[in-house]
Amino acid sequence: MDIQACYRLLEIPETASDEDLAKSYKRLALKFHPDRNPHRVELATRAMASLNDAYTSLKGHRFRNARQEEPDAAPPEDRRQTAGAARTRPFGPDPREELKDDLLIRQFVRHREAVKDALYRYFQYSLYNLLRRENAVNRGIFKEVTGILRRNYHAVRKLSALTADRDLIDHFAVFSEMVFNFYRASECLNIPDSYANLVDVEAFRIYKKGDDALHLAHRELFYDRHNRGFLKRDISGAMILKAVYHFREALERYSQSTWVVETTIKLEYALSLKRYIELFFTEDAA
Repeated sequence: MDIQACYRLLEIPETASDEDLAKSYKRLALKFHPDRNPHRVELATRAMASLNDAYTSLKGHRFRNARQEEPDAAPPEDRRQTAGAARTRPFGPDPREELKDDLLIRQFVRHREAVKDALYRYFQYSLYNLLRRENAVNRGIFKEVTGILRRNYHAVRKLSALTADRDLIDHFAVFSEMVFNFYRASECLNIPDSYANLVDVEAFRIYKKGDDALHLAHRELFYDRHNRGFLKRDISGAMILKAVYHFREALERYSQSTWVVETTIKLEYALSLKRYIELFFTEDAA
C-alpha cells in the first residue's frame, strides 16, 4: 500500500509518533470491526483489512527507513579499519581482503549479540502479551528493545556493501530479514471483538494454532535455549513447520477474513526464522 495513502487512511500526519499511530489504528479498528457493523459485514471486513494493511505497512516502513540513533554500533576504530580495508588498489585485488572480512565478521557478531540480548528481554518481560505491554514500564522496555533491533538491523545491512563474499552477504541478509520480520510480527495488533462473524471465528482459530506454534519456536530460540544452555533444534524446527502449515491453511481457506494481513506477516516471519535456523544452527551446534 502507498505510504501516503496509509497515513490518510489512519487519519494521522507523517509527523505522528508511533504511539499516536497505534492509538489511531485502535480507534478506527474498533469503529470498523465487522462485529460492530453486523448490517454491513462485507464492507466492514474490507475496511478492517485495509486498516490492518495500512498500520503494518507504516510500521514496517518506519523500521526500514528510520534514521539510526547511532551512526552504527561499531566502535570508531573498527569503522576506520573496515573503511580502510574496503579500499581497493588500482592493480589487482586488495591483499587485505581477508582482514576486511574478519573485521566485518567481528562487527556482525557484536550486532547479532545485541539483537539476541534484546530478544531475550522481549520474552523475559512477556512483551508478546499486548495487554502486559500496555503497562508503562513494559511499554518503555518494548521501545528500547525495538530501538536496539532497528539500529542493529540497519548496521548489518550496511555491512553487506563492504564485502563481495557471497557467504557473508547471505548471512547478513538472512539475519537482517529475520529481525525485520520479527519486528513486524511483534507489531500485529488486530483487535478481536465478540467474533459474531463466523468467517473471522474460523480464521482466528487456525491463525491461533499457527501463532501458538510460532511462539514456542522463537521462545525456544531466543529465550529458553539461553536459560538451558543449548537449543532443542528438533522442537523449534517442528513448531515452525506446524506454524507455516496453519498460517497457509488459514490464508487458503479464509482469504476474506480480517486476519489475512496478520496471518501473512506471521507466515513471512516463520519462514525467515526457518531460514535463520537452517543457516546459523548446524546439527552439531544444536
